[in-house]
Amino acid sequence: MWETSRRLLRLLGLLQRQTEWSAEDLARECAVTTRTVRRDVVRLRDLGYPIATAYGAGGGYRLEAGATLPPLMFDTDEAVATLLALHAAAESPLSGSARDVLSALDKLTRVMPARLKPTLDALIRHTSRIDLGQLIGAAPVETDTADLVLLARACRERHQVTYTYLTHAGSESSCRVEPLGLVNTLGRWYLVAYYLDGNDWRVFRVDRMSDLATTRTPTGARKPPADDLDAYVTARLGQGYQQVSTVVRIHAPLRRAEPWIKPAWGSLTAETPDTCIMTGGAEDHDTVARWLLLVDADIDVIQPPELAQAFGRLARRCARAAAPAYEGER
Repeated sequence: MWETSRRLLRLLGLLQRQTEWSAEDLARECAVTTRTVRRDVVRLRDLGYPIATAYGAGGGYRLEAGATLPPLMFDTDEAVATLLALHAAAESPLSGSARDVLSALDKLTRVMPARLKPTLDALIRHTSRIDLGQLIGAAPVETDTADLVLLARACRERHQVTYTYLTHAGSESSCRVEPLGLVNTLGRWYLVAYYLDGNDWRVFRVDRMSDLATTRTPTGARKPPADDLDAYVTARLGQGYQQVSTVVRIHAPLRRAEPWIKPAWGSLTAETPDTCIMTGGAEDHDTVARWLLLVDADIDVIQPPELAQAFGRLARRCARAAAPAYEGER
């Protein structure tokens, strides 16, 4: 009976994963005969699952939408991905149904298998998300779910972690750290940790880590680098991304400019009801010029002159692009 129940759950999980299966493919996945698959499909139908049969060449089985939602079969990666997606949705200002998202998150956590609950608990307690916008022109970055789980568990259990780290310059170094927390922002995951070889707190990109391993050595009783970990990460990322510093006057009310000036890139100060001062930067002056045009307001460059030159280069490029239109108007 136990073997049959386990096989039925396996079969149900396969039907949820893919739109349609042939009896032969299901038999191969479950290591049984096609006759056993047909019997198991009948059992699932008797339990109320709407499984349709497609006859003829290329036919098979598919799980149709029913009146009730069947139990969802999550592996660890799927559970982690679902949890993180729901957390992001709950924190998003664009979510018009945050209460429903939190309700779904609560239900999902309560029905997860016992083996997954410690993993989800570690992720809930030791991860956060900061909205700092997106890096213009940056390629998508994928992070291994297993790495996130390992680091979150190490944060919870307070154990040191070792890994090989690929620096921005392209060199590799061995790291031994005491992890504190994980932060998701700018389309990347970052680890806040005490770097033992450097004797200070640092922020590491998780996608640049390899050969991750948790040690049995406990972490020390250290004071966190800041009371607000998100603010700390924002400041550290700003230091890394702001390779040039600029000051401009934006001819728009503070509230209109605020959505475009994220904390990692700069700060705003109201000057008059209709103007504000932005102090910030990016990797170069051309990037700052392109970014400030998104505010859709007049800009006065206060400093440095290189930013005004960057606006000039951008203006000439725009003029060349607009030239055919002007020629047609003559």
